[in-house]
Amino acid sequence: METTMHLEDVPVVADWRNPAHYVSLLACDRRAFAWEWLRRNPGYRSAAASGTPDPGTFGLVAFADPDLPAADARPIWAPKVDPHVLDTYVRGYASEQDDQFDIRALAEFVSVEIKDDTTEHWLLSNGQWYIRIDLHDGTLLGGPLLLDHHMQGLASAEPKMVALRRLIALSRHGRLPAGLHPKEVRAARWVLELRTADGLAAGATQHAMARSFFGQSVALDRWKLESATYRLRIQRLAQAARRNLSAPLNGPWFKN
Repeated sequence: METTMHLEDVPVVADWRNPAHYVSLLACDRRAFAWEWLRRNPGYRSAAASGTPDPGTFGLVAFADPDLPAADARPIWAPKVDPHVLDTYVRGYASEQDDQFDIRALAEFVSVEIKDDTTEHWLLSNGQWYIRIDLHDGTLLGGPLLLDHHMQGLASAEPKMVALRRLIALSRHGRLPAGLHPKEVRAARWVLELRTADGLAAGATQHAMARSFFGQSVALDRWKLESATYRLRIQRLAQAARRNLSAPLNGPWFKN
């Protein structure tokens, strides 16, 4: 999804000068960054306000409130953009307790959208990690169930296996172990790109952003000459910010 983007149309959703407004993202699944870019996109905000066009245009099952940050929003990504979505069917009631899945035991993490009579779109999330299930021809509301997860291929099955391992761990422990939710090594860089986008939207100069991000290492005067390395870093951050604002779903957000 790519839209024409003008900085004057981009909302200021956080104070770019205050890193505390972004710190929660350092512990988030990379899909949280997809949401942060999407909610800044003027085309998405307009569509969410009007309810048109279809949310599938933006990779979502249903519109989510663009005023909510990733920690509070629960966007339900469609399978066409998120290969981690489990394709699931109910196969009756499990006779063995270890095979039972009961959505009611995970109520604190649950969001759901039901778009038709045959599919339930479930999300389990605490705002940092996400587990998606598309349930066909049944409902998860019927108590402890035996679920049948469909996968095929090798590369296509891999992200679904990640989701399934997370679902099993969450069901057994009521939480997601750290080993199944590793920290994103590029999160700090991606946060700087978001802060840059918010700074540009607020009319901040590249020099002001460089001083805020990198401190007194950036010269107060003649910075284009004396701090050329930092100027280049800010230019690259600005390029990435504009690219992600225009095409918020085209990053690496769904590739792991």
